[in-house]
Amino acid sequence: MGTVYINSTEIGTFSPTVVGTSGTIYINGYSVGTFTLAESGLVYIGSIIVGTYTASAASIADTDARYRTKIYLETYLVPANLTKDDDVTLVEYVVMYANPPYPLIKEFKASSAPVDLVYCVSTAETEALPLGVGYIENVPITIWCVDKPGITGTKLRWKAEVELRRVTETHPSGSLRSLSRVRDNEQNLGGIILYSITYILRYKRYS
Repeated sequence: MGTVYINSTEIGTFSPTVVGTSGTIYINGYSVGTFTLAESGLVYIGSIIVGTYTASAASIADTDARYRTKIYLETYLVPANLTKDDDVTLVEYVVMYANPPYPLIKEFKASSAPVDLVYCVSTAETEALPLGVGYIENVPITIWCVDKPGITGTKLRWKAEVELRRVTETHPSGSLRSLSRVRDNEQNLGGIILYSITYILRYKRYS
């Protein structure tokens, strides 16, 4: 969240907090327009410049591709689209960074708040754009799930894939995101099969 000023007077706020993503400017709780967040810029109502904005220091720092992708998924994934085999009961899911300091299976077997589905965001491979104007980020996203009462792991994996594709197709703007499927995998962990599929989320980030 940031602050909007006209002639150094605070008049409203804007969201989101991540440089390079699209958001909305609010004045007294009312939306007055949309924009793509930079470190600073001009505020327009219609085509008329009415002021300036400056992103907070925290906003500028939050350019890590994993962080941006995690927030993107948490914002646009729709829980109602992620259900058990009955297509009604919602599953418990989490968006987290890959390679936590413990076996991932613990997320599914936790004594409190176990999950049924995990979206793991891995470290991006970064390509510099010509003339130093920005970067192309390739962010691996792996979907993990297991068989549970009322849940067939392969079916839930498919639902999670469909939802991930829906998110990128419905919300590609801001950084022009696109998605490509890499591979699926099944790991037998002593009687528990861990199902997974990896996608690469590709987007441009401008300096």
